[in-house]
Amino acid sequence: MDIYFVMDIKNGRAVAGKAGRRDEYVEVGKVSRAVNTSDPLEILEILRPRNVYVADLDRIESKGDNSDIISGISDMSVKLIADLGYRTLDEARDLPFTPVIGTETFDLMELEDGNYIVSIDIKSRLLDRSGKFRNVEEVLEYLNSFRLSGVLVLPIHSVGTMKFDFSVVEEALRISDHDVLTGGGISSYEDLEIARDMGISGVLLATAIHRGTIDVEVLRVGKL
Repeated sequence: MDIYFVMDIKNGRAVAGKAGRRDEYVEVGKVSRAVNTSDPLEILEILRPRNVYVADLDRIESKGDNSDIISGISDMSVKLIADLGYRTLDEARDLPFTPVIGTETFDLMELEDGNYIVSIDIKSRLLDRSGKFRNVEEVLEYLNSFRLSGVLVLPIHSVGTMKFDFSVVEEALRISDHDVLTGGGISSYEDLEIARDMGISGVLLATAIHRGTIDVEVLRVGKL
């Protein structure tokens, strides 16, 4: 199981939040026990994670972009996956990292086979730009008809809460033919072991690292 360090970037700074309330996000350097900076590149130099997941919140919300920073991250010796608020497949092609296409911003009716991860974005309910799916299960079944790099089940409402809902992922593992990744609320090494034993292929971590409940060495190894 791969372990990804998460960085949400807003206005050029790494930010931390809770339950997806993006207007309440604060700079990481103000709340983290692991780093005292909010500069994304400095954070990576300090923590030295093997795998990184980046979400450009400005691009996702159509309020700007942080492309220079993300380009700098892709030049580092890390395995990078990134959600840049893709709205077309052309935006997600020929990139030096694996794009994460989120249902919040991308119409899945436009999906094709490709080297990307589809993020099923959940915030108490399914966030579905296409408006075609009633629930997560329908999305998972639909995605089985495509060749993808994986499926990320992302309960945004669990981000920063230190409480992970394993039941959401159990259903995904049952239905999906793809590698399943997840994150949001992972709080302990025990949670990581449970996720691995369930058959999850990748886990996203941030809050537990910043609060010190999971050691940073886990990021540097990058696998469990």
